[in-house]
Amino acid sequence: MPTVYDAVVVGSGAAGGMAATELCLKGLKVLLLEAGPKLDLAMDFHHHAKPYEFPFRGRIRPAERAKYNYAANEWNKPHFINELEHPYTGKPFVWVRARCVGGKTLHWGLVSLRFSPRDFRAASYDGYGENWPISYEDVEPYYTRVERMIGVCGHADHLENNPDSHFLRPVPFTCPEVIFKKAVESKLPGRHVIYGRSAVVTEPFNGRVPCHYCGHCGRVCNVGASFSFPGALLPIAEKTGNLTLRPNAVAWKVLTDKEGKAKSVLFVDRLTRQPEEAFGKVIVLGAGALESTRILLNSRNEEHPAGLGNSSGVLGKYFCEQIMAGDIMGIVPSLRGRRSFADDARPDGTGIYIPRFRNLEQRHPRFIRGYGFEGGGGSGEFPGFARKIPGFGAKFKEEVKKHYATIMSIGSFGEVLPRPENYVEIDPVVRDAWGIPVLRINVEWGSNELAMAQDMVETQREMFHAAGIEVLSERTRPLAPGWSIHEAGTARMGDDPKKSVLNKWNQCHDVKNLFVVDAACFVNSTEKNPTLTILTLAMRAADYIADEMRRGTFG
Repeated sequence: MPTVYDAVVVGSGAAGGMAATELCLKGLKVLLLEAGPKLDLAMDFHHHAKPYEFPFRGRIRPAERAKYNYAANEWNKPHFINELEHPYTGKPFVWVRARCVGGKTLHWGLVSLRFSPRDFRAASYDGYGENWPISYEDVEPYYTRVERMIGVCGHADHLENNPDSHFLRPVPFTCPEVIFKKAVESKLPGRHVIYGRSAVVTEPFNGRVPCHYCGHCGRVCNVGASFSFPGALLPIAEKTGNLTLRPNAVAWKVLTDKEGKAKSVLFVDRLTRQPEEAFGKVIVLGAGALESTRILLNSRNEEHPAGLGNSSGVLGKYFCEQIMAGDIMGIVPSLRGRRSFADDARPDGTGIYIPRFRNLEQRHPRFIRGYGFEGGGGSGEFPGFARKIPGFGAKFKEEVKKHYATIMSIGSFGEVLPRPENYVEIDPVVRDAWGIPVLRINVEWGSNELAMAQDMVETQREMFHAAGIEVLSERTRPLAPGWSIHEAGTARMGDDPKKSVLNKWNQCHDVKNLFVVDAACFVNSTEKNPTLTILTLAMRAADYIADEMRRGTFG
């Protein structure tokens, strides 16, 4: 007889990792399936190697470029997928995927923002779309629990649309940031320049060592100071004795029994290419919004011909994310020649954040919802601005050094409206290297996003002008869909089974022992980075599962 676990969880990133950990803490026996290998954070990455130690200064070799997404480099590439083995089809789209224990928690930007009460009821403010079936008050206790578990640094700013977290001390502003903040807030009323809110511990926390300010977060944190599943949650789950981790398990579909309940996950061993089956009383999908939706669509059967749990017909629809519409970089003239104070050595997400200021008090005439800016002052280890400065040799180097502490840059993130026209489906022909049908992605920017994008460019120029910053470079065209790596929707939650896939507990309306705990459940994306909310909803769903298990609901 095969082992039947209390829960089989698919995916070990933010969603699956948190769900598995919380279920283990509640006493459930959990099998955690991860499509990639288990990597050693201390040994499998080139954390502190200098750019000149690589043949192409840390960039992927040209001969291998087609195998990797834009976020990969020679430091962090072991945990990214081989794009040639994992194709997808459809309209132009950038799908950044990591397959290893920890998933994208190993390389995410660490920005940790709570959604606001308004975000959960956005439709009530502008009449577009649907409200969430849950409120901020429902999830606020879970935000608190997550923050006290993972650690978030920042500062309490008491802004209505950006609720404060339980913060560790923030990372101080750099000189360009101080100048920028003072100018923007004094000359442009209603705009705030606040400390970045980041999932990195700036002091000893829950047995984890604090950040040592190497500035290499994107190369994977080898000491666990920045939040990742392997660095923060996996030790907790393993300590319970309730976790069984199964790496190299490429999930294909969820199988059901004669009663219509989910009984197992069919997966393919990544190395042997042999199919196997994992049995659970409850099945929890936390593989990432698009991957979990792909699994459900591939799980179609006689009872669910359009995909498992898709009686509503909305599975795969209402994709949403953030549009990255523009960015700008420039020089603060008053800082020319000033000494740099190791501005490149701060953790990711700890620069500045400019919260949404559009469509809060007054409605914009051209678009609904809003956007925010993330950025910072100072230069990285290999300063990109140097390409904008003419010269050669020693004089050129001296000129670069004069500007090292003067640089200020910001980039934009705007809410993409969830529209049924933005959807994913199974490609009828193409399969991945393991024989699993791939996604065909049908997503493009709508008129609201494009109008918002234009305003982002105008306001970034306005803020730089207000601060007296000399513009070195500017991008004014939106990046391709998917570039934000914040994909959401496609298995939205709601109270009405005819208009949603999941209920307010992330539970499938059609299959009661099936849960989807990643951003696929989102009703709308907001302008805020999604990871903190993903962690929060996964924890909340896991608590519900554990409570129902104690009541005998799932056998």
